[in-house]
Amino acid sequence: MANSKSLTGIILAGGKSSRMGQDKALLNFQGKRLIEYAIDQLKPLCSELLISVNQPGYEQIGLELIPDQYKNCGPVGGLHAALSASKTNWNLVVSCDTPFLNQQLFKLLLENREGVQAVIPKRDKGLEPLAALYHRNMSVFFEQKLKAGDYKLHRILKEADVKFLDVLELIAQFPKLFLNLNSPGDL
Repeated sequence: MANSKSLTGIILAGGKSSRMGQDKALLNFQGKRLIEYAIDQLKPLCSELLISVNQPGYEQIGLELIPDQYKNCGPVGGLHAALSASKTNWNLVVSCDTPFLNQQLFKLLLENREGVQAVIPKRDKGLEPLAALYHRNMSVFFEQKLKAGDYKLHRILKEADVKFLDVLELIAQFPKLFLNLNSPGDL
């Protein structure tokens, strides 16, 4: 699919988990912690995995932990810090609370990266920027937005060199593909 030496996996686990009431990445879901789903999804494709995180408790996982350089700025802060730390041009980014992402999605993202700085899945419910492919040069774009106080990821991505990729056919095959677990009821 892709040369694994040219791809970094980034797991976004730096959120506040306010709806869950505790750090959701470390919660058990169907026999393993949520973050382990993300690790298992990315490991076959990536030479390196990074965790974007702003709280303790992740040291035992054994992956490089990347704190936000710009605090309390949401996913834009996490994306900026992780992409800045990446050693590869291309980076598969997943949030820690989406256990049903799959290799078919990643393959589709990688096949559509030519000539753009990011490939973002688009579906009837909107964009999925936390299950996407980003070039590390996007860290410069994100830093400009952070310095300007602009933290609305969905909006600022429309100003970037991004391909919004229709994934409706993939969702028809895998209806739970982008299901994210945000509250205790979701578990």
